[in-house]
Amino acid sequence: MRMNRKAVTDLPIKLLIISVILAISVPIVFGSLDSSRDGMDRTQMENESQRIAGAAASTYYSALGDGRYIEVDVPEGCTIVLGGDGEDAYGIHMYRGSERVSTHWMEKPCIPFIGETIVEGKAIIHMSSESGGIRTGTA
Repeated sequence: MRMNRKAVTDLPIKLLIISVILAISVPIVFGSLDSSRDGMDRTQMENESQRIAGAAASTYYSALGDGRYIEVDVPEGCTIVLGGDGEDAYGIHMYRGSERVSTHWMEKPCIPFIGETIVEGKAIIHMSSESGGIRTGTA
């Protein structure tokens, strides 16, 4: 490539155009990556909540006092809360940070969780059948 006066004066303009294109493109790319990560986290939490609901139903239909363990893997920065007060006792609540992303309601069968259990990261949940519902805790 020959360097002459025109090439030297055109170089800053070309660099400016490239900088503008990058400045516009980078936020779009990072936004889409962040959005896809949120979607993957939500899908993983919903899959884990389905597994927890299945284990809770299985425990509920077993003999009183019977227990089960289930291993779950909640994505980093996310939390699953089993039960709560009032109608929240019938739900598996999924949070990303402090924002509630979704709730899986225990409808068929309508089983309440006794108390509240917070699950983060890789954890083992112990479930036991009681007359008022399912008692949970992390092991």
